[in-house]
Amino acid sequence: MKFVPLSRIILLELKRNGYNILTSKNTVDDENPTWYPLTVPDVDDYLLHLDCSGSIVPLEEQALLVIDDALVNIDEGQLLGEVFIEIDHLEELEYKIQFYGKQYKFISNPEYYVFSFDPKRVLIRNYVLRTGNHLLYLAYIGVNYPTHIIDEMRDLEDLTRSLICLDQEQAREWFNKHDVTMVQSDISIYDKDAILTIFLLGTDQQITIPLEEKDELVYNLMDTEELLQLRDLFWIDPRTEFL
Repeated sequence: MKFVPLSRIILLELKRNGYNILTSKNTVDDENPTWYPLTVPDVDDYLLHLDCSGSIVPLEEQALLVIDDALVNIDEGQLLGEVFIEIDHLEELEYKIQFYGKQYKFISNPEYYVFSFDPKRVLIRNYVLRTGNHLLYLAYIGVNYPTHIIDEMRDLEDLTRSLICLDQEQAREWFNKHDVTMVQSDISIYDKDAILTIFLLGTDQQITIPLEEKDELVYNLMDTEELLQLRDLFWIDPRTEFL
């Protein structure tokens, strides 16, 4: 649980976790409000109740932000203040390691895995790219794959600068603009946190996991149109020579 700067990514994350309103004890003219996420059954009814009870008075009463409205109408630079979140990414990572471990047995049999196919490494890499905790990944590489640490440090820095996070409409536009029809995930393609790379048809790119292998939890392939129906947030590694 912590306060983080309000941003579009945070709004999308909160929306995906069921929140639809941000409330604040600050007034609407405060330049650095503190926000608290809230879930209400019906946003319109909630706002109407506040209005009828006289709780909404511009420049006098508490600030309030409807998440869907903010995503559509407010630019990134206009999002002010900090929001209190209870999303524990590290706890989620630990859960995923245990869950993937049951499938791949990498906890009890780590000797069966190599750098190119180590589900635990893939999970930790995914986590640090989304959260910025690079030391966690480099520590894992240093212990388990020390000969790869220089290359991984460079790749991590490069992808951190390049990684983009898009909502559903932005992702559709991006895929169309770059003629992308298929992507490959790092962790499960069905996971909201999967980082997607561009799969180029007709190339010699090596496929680790065939598309029809639905039981695999890493390196899945999926058509972009099918993927767009699954969720509203997309992490994309845009680094390809044709972009």
